[in-house]
Formats: sequence, C-alpha cells, structure tokens
Amino acid sequence: MKIRKVYGKVTIQASCSYNYFTIYNNQLMKTKSLFLASVFIISLFIFSCQEEKPKEKEVMDKKKTVCYQSISGKDTAWFSIDTSKKIINGLLTFSYTDKKERYEGQFKGEMYGDTLRGHYDFKINKAERWNRNPVAFLKKDGKLTMGIGQFMLIMGSAHFDNKVPIDYGKGRFIFEETMCNN
Repeated sequence: MKIRKVYGKVTIQASCSYNYFTIYNNQLMKTKSLFLASVFIISLFIFSCQEEKPKEKEVMDKKKTVCYQSISGKDTAWFSIDTSKKIINGLLTFSYTDKKERYEGQFKGEMYGDTLRGHYDFKINKAERWNRNPVAFLKKDGKLTMGIGQFMLIMGSAHFDNKVPIDYGKGRFIFEETMCNN
C-alpha cells in the first residue's frame, strides 16, 4: 500500500483498495460456489436413493373389470383388469407352490390389436422392495396367453427387446376368464 502526499493532501493508491475488494469478492464467490455445489450433491444423493414406487392401487371400475385365472402345474396366477379406459390398469398375482413365493402387484398397459402390453410392478412375498418387468399377453379365443421375450435395460428399467419377437407359444400361463371376487 502506497501513501502519497501531494500538495498537502494524503492519498492512498487505488490499487490497494481494489486488491482488498477483489480478494473479498473472490472469497465470497468461492463460498457461494461451495454452498451451491453442496446443495446440488445433497439433492442428487437424496433423489437417487429414493426407490421408485408405483402409485397406490387405482380404483378399478367393477362394471368394466374382467378377471382371469391360470393354473400351470402346482402354480396359479390371477389377473384382473379394468378395461374402461385406454390405459388398462389391473392386479396380477402369481403363486409358486414349490418355491413358496407369491408375486403380487399392479399392471399398467395398453391394447395393441390383439396384444396387451405393459409393465408389472410387484413385490415378492410382500417384501419392501418393488420390482418391475415388462409383460405381454396375446388375446385369442377369450384367453390371454402370457408371452416370453428378451429383456433389455434402458436407463435401468427393463423393456422388451424390439429386435427379438415375443414368443407366445412358450408361454406357461394361459389365463381363462373367470368370475371376479368382489
């Protein structure tokens, strides 16, 4: 810092005060940047750790609900769908006797000609963790045949591989229409 005396007046060179404010502003900017970076990282951590959960069971129109059942060996599956809207909602349950496992969850999908395609959000034996798989059913002669297809992951979510056709001939579960238990 330079102090000058010109014609009896004391002046302080401006560069000294400029450097002080520059240092102060740089520290302020670093503090703000650090704060914003911390908020961003914490937000990213919070949102990435949340498990995607399906919405609560949507209310199904009982008049437009169709129920199906499939028995394959010792295993049984139940499928009820609400056909009152373009987006078809339903409940799908698989009970595997030998494995002592029960898959319960929600179906959401659409009809494409004679094919019902969508995704199945389910829990195994009422565990906390939700799972999601794509499912497809071929509707023929009043029955729904569940197809077998090749999965691929897109951004961490399973989808059918469009390059490999879904095989309905290998489908283990063939659902026949049954009375709904209201």
